[in-house]
Amino acid sequence: MKLNIASTTAASALLILLLSGCSNSAKTSDSSVAPSVAPAASTAASTDATAAKEATATPTAAGGVYLGTINGVISDSMCGKDHSKMGGATTDPAACAAKCVAGGAKYVLVDAKGDMYGLSDQDKAKEVAGKQVAITGHIDPTEKSVHVHSIVTQ
Repeated sequence: MKLNIASTTAASALLILLLSGCSNSAKTSDSSVAPSVAPAASTAASTDATAAKEATATPTAAGGVYLGTINGVISDSMCGKDHSKMGGATTDPAACAAKCVAGGAKYVLVDAKGDMYGLSDQDKAKEVAGKQVAITGHIDPTEKSVHVHSIVTQ
């Protein structure tokens, strides 16, 4: 398989430009992890409509990176969807993920299909390890990564 260096470089440059323009990239506050509190009925309808709109956002033609929301469970890059690899050492996914991350793994999002997405903000992910979440940010389906803007538990 031959790689076209010029197109790969151009795609990388576009990705850097897209992510550098991200208004949330300079925030380091832990306040962006929202609590799992059910919104009022009228707010829930608008939130659901917004989430549906973001979830159906389509990748851009160049590079495939797009702004959207992806749902799944926060896990670790060593175990992914299946924590049985730990040999029964722990049945709590959050504790398993913490142990694996302490051993060098990274926090990831595992979607309903079992695909793992690397996360740019490990601190936010640590706070919600083992939980079902919705992550909004720049999603790169080719690289299976997300530049995290916010994480909300579901």
